[in-house]
Amino acid sequence: MRFDAYAGSIRGASPQVVVDVLAHVLAGEVDQGPSLRRYGQTLQVTRGGVQAVWVGHDDANDLVYFEGKGETSPILAEGVRKHFPGHAVARADVCLDLGGPQAFEATQSLIRSTKGGQAKGAYVRLPDDAEEGRTWAVGSRGAPTYLRLYEAGKMPERRHLCRPDWVRCELEARPHYAVEKAAAAVLEPLAFWGLSKWAGRVGKALTGSEIPRFEAQHEPSYVGTTAYIARTFRNHLQGLLDDGIHLESTLREIWRQDDETARRWAELRRHPPSRKGGD
Repeated sequence: MRFDAYAGSIRGASPQVVVDVLAHVLAGEVDQGPSLRRYGQTLQVTRGGVQAVWVGHDDANDLVYFEGKGETSPILAEGVRKHFPGHAVARADVCLDLGGPQAFEATQSLIRSTKGGQAKGAYVRLPDDAEEGRTWAVGSRGAPTYLRLYEAGKMPERRHLCRPDWVRCELEARPHYAVEKAAAAVLEPLAFWGLSKWAGRVGKALTGSEIPRFEAQHEPSYVGTTAYIARTFRNHLQGLLDDGIHLESTLREIWRQDDETARRWAELRRHPPSRKGGD
């Protein structure tokens, strides 16, 4: 079991610092990455001309975001965890490689028998030509856990390896809450299966290992809400503080005005003005 993708955010560092550190970790080269709507012009680390990770800046939340996929993901995850231990995990793909005749059918049957009825499975790739490789998935994209089972050895980019019986079972894990994203920064690949009950059952059936349910300790709701407001509207709030605006008195005055407006409307509803008619 290993990482096949690792992505997340880092606070308190610049994109250049992050990409330089990751280039050293990955023994790669820094280059200009793709231009993305949310992150603008990004930087990337390549190895042998292949992208290992890209890094961009989220201006709205003042965060550095990174995303890496593929064979170098275990090295990336280790490097990020060593040099940026306070990072938050947005996504982690963990995979298990299997092989042998009928490996796809046997693994699919095992998953079907253990996932339960709530997690639905369906083919997302079922070509007419069996040599092009099938992909079957369980769950919903964007949910905490989404599983893909595919014939990796038959995919076009891997046919040259001459391993037609190679099957990969891959879990895409996406912690949803800030506290879970922070706690996931120390999880081993197997532990990500514990993000949902059905994935935990499937992971145990595939590996024979007990997988505890991942349940990070949540902050009280008001703390989490305040943190969300502070981070989402950081630039605006920071500007008010820099201008010497007293936030408490400003908020209380806004609320006072709202309460007064609500009181007047309530009074009008109770005692609507009389209408004077004429002959």
